[in-house]
Amino acid sequence: MSETMIWNINIDTLRGGYLESLSRVRAVVVDASGRVIMQAGNAEEPVFWRSTAKFVQALSLFASGAVDRFGFGDRELALACGSHSGGDEHVALAQRMLDLISASASDLHCGPHVPLGPEEAKRLAAEKKTPTKLHNNCSGKHSAMLASCRARGWSLVDYNRHHHPLQQEILAHLSAVSGVDAQHIQQAVDGCGAVVFRTPLIGLARAYARLAGDALPAPHREAGKRLRTATLAAPDLVAGPGRLCTDLMEVSSKNLIAKVGADGVYGLGALHTPDGPCGLAVKIEDGNMRLLSPLVCKLAAALGWLDSAQMEKLQAHWHMPLINHQKELVGDIHVRIED
Repeated sequence: MSETMIWNINIDTLRGGYLESLSRVRAVVVDASGRVIMQAGNAEEPVFWRSTAKFVQALSLFASGAVDRFGFGDRELALACGSHSGGDEHVALAQRMLDLISASASDLHCGPHVPLGPEEAKRLAAEKKTPTKLHNNCSGKHSAMLASCRARGWSLVDYNRHHHPLQQEILAHLSAVSGVDAQHIQQAVDGCGAVVFRTPLIGLARAYARLAGDALPAPHREAGKRLRTATLAAPDLVAGPGRLCTDLMEVSSKNLIAKVGADGVYGLGALHTPDGPCGLAVKIEDGNMRLLSPLVCKLAAALGWLDSAQMEKLQAHWHMPLINHQKELVGDIHVRIED
């Protein structure tokens, strides 16, 4: 058994060659058995999972029988696990999920926002259309939550709140897949209005290692396999064109399961590594989302999960020169990984 790699990870924002900002990073890699492969910073310090929890929240689709009852396939499951770009295809699929369960966009408890995808946002603005709840990047997740409630016969009112039985069920699922006792999982409210969970960072890494290794604990193992298959079959529904999650899954030949979370959080599952299936969880301490793409790419490369040819294809995500309004190169972002 190899020793745990202890790394020190920082991100420097340089201007004119001088340090302008320094962002510290916590990260941990575990294999499907829970063995720690790499650690940077304190992996026991807690972190809000934000949208990295979406595959766990989607487990209720299987526990409730909603997948079979409403005929959800890979595309619906991928959207349920995604933070989509708000394109026409995403919006139409979320609407289809609602139609299948005899619900409507008015039942969604996520607010509207401008599409996350830059091109999708420009197109909507050019068409002089107002964003709806279906454009919310979490509309697939919320439609899935409504489907689970419908299948259980639970009220659709307050389905997103702590006291609702759906959220209590999701808490139990998250405890099972992360290996963190439910009594020690803290809860708050996410940007989309649903419950958000807070565990030690290592709990997030365990969940993604188990997802990558088809090793979710009973009774979630088959559901995990279905969700893994669905997200890898339709990475464009997990995010969208030009976004990191989609590009990581496609460029890695579907060896990586990638999911962004807000405020500098990322979950990554690797199906095939020298250590077997593994999970990576990262947290940029100051929550700087601009730095997340170069960090994740450079970390995956340092771990040997991406080769040079794949990194070349992902260059737009990790090569981030600072350009001023006169189109002058004035600085860059540098990820420092030191052992």
